Amino acid sequence: MTYLNNAATSHPKPQCVVDAMTAALRNAPASALRSTAADDFSLTRLRKRLGELLHTTDHERIFFTSGATDALNRLIGGLDMAFLATTDNHNSVLRPLFNMRKSASVVEPRQLTSSSAGNSNVLIVPHCSNVTGEIHDLKAICQWAHEQGMMVMVDAAQSAGCIPIDVEGWGVDMLVFTGHKALFGPQGSGGFFVRRDIDLHPTVFGGTGRDSSIIEYNDGDWEYEVGTPNGPGLAGLAAGVDYVLDIGVDNIYRKGQAQANRLIDALKNNRHIDVYGDGGTRQGPVVSFNIHGLLPSDVGYMLQNAYDITVRTGLHCSPLAHQTLHTTPWGTVRASMSYHTTDSDLQALMEALGDITKSL
Repeated sequence: MTYLNNAATSHPKPQCVVDAMTAALRNAPASALRSTAADDFSLTRLRKRLGELLHTTDHERIFFTSGATDALNRLIGGLDMAFLATTDNHNSVLRPLFNMRKSASVVEPRQLTSSSAGNSNVLIVPHCSNVTGEIHDLKAICQWAHEQGMMVMVDAAQSAGCIPIDVEGWGVDMLVFTGHKALFGPQGSGGFFVRRDIDLHPTVFGGTGRDSSIIEYNDGDWEYEVGTPNGPGLAGLAAGVDYVLDIGVDNIYRKGQAQANRLIDALKNNRHIDVYGDGGTRQGPVVSFNIHGLLPSDVGYMLQNAYDITVRTGLHCSPLAHQTLHTTPWGTVRASMSYHTTDSDLQALMEALGDITKSL
C-alpha cells in the first residue's frame, strides 16, 4: 500500500512508539501526582522535550489533552473574549466558535494583516493549512495581531513535528498540537501551550491528585489536566517526540517541502489537473488537487482500488477554505506526506494520475 494520508494520521509509526506503548500497558499503571515519582518525572520530561520542539522555556505551561480538537475546545471555551478566525481554520476551531455562541468573525488569510481587528481579542490561525499546505508567517502575523491588541492562538495540528515552530521567538500566546500526525504518536494524544499570564477558565473539572481537599478554586489557581491521563498514549507521544527531535525538525521539514513541491510541479504539468497551492518556500507536506470532470471521491476510489494508494477526499473538515478555493461542495483530493514517505510513493501517485487522465 502507498499511504499518502498523513495529514489525517501518520503511518507507519516508528517502532519506538509501539515499544513505548507496549511497555506502558505491560507495566503497573501510574497516574501523575497520584502514585510514583517516576511517573511524574516521565510527564515532566515529556513537557521539557515538547518545550524544546516548540521553543518555549516555560514547559510547565504545556498541558495534555486527548488531541487538538479537545485542546481547541478548552481554549475557546475558557476565554470570554471576541475572536477573529481565518477561513482556512479547521472545524475544530469553527464549530466551537459558532456553537458555543462566541463573538466571532472570519477573514481570508491573505486579507488578514490588511484588515482591522475590530473588537476582537483573540486571533485564531492555523500554522499550516490542512487543505493547501500553505504555511503562515506566524512571526509577522503575531506582530500585527499584538499591535492590534489581540492575542494569538495557533492551531499547529498540521505542523508540530514537521515544520519548525518558535513560540517565544514569534510571540505565540497559545498553541495547540496533536500527537497522531507529524509527532508520530498515537491517536488520542495531544495538548496545548498557554502563556502564564492568560487567565484561562477550565471547562472540565475533576480529580487531579494535587490537593483533593479543594472543591472550589480560588484566585484563578486553575488545573487543566483532570481525570486519569492516557498513560500509554502519552508514553507513545513521548517516544514520538524523541524520534522527531533525534532526526531534527529542520531535516523533516526540508524533506517534506521538497516532496510537496516535486508533486505540485508534476501535477501542474498535467493539463487535466488543477492544483490548489503555489508551492515554494512556504509549502508544507500537503497537496490538494482535482481532475477535470471527475469528483474527488471518484478519484480517491480509483486510486485506492486500482492502485492501492490511500489519499483523502472531500472538504477535509475545512469548509470555509473550500469556499475561498471555489471547490465546494465536493472538495479536493489531498495527498499528504510524512518523513516516512518515499520518492517511489510519489512516483506511484504521479503514474496513477497519469493513467487516469489519459482517457480524458
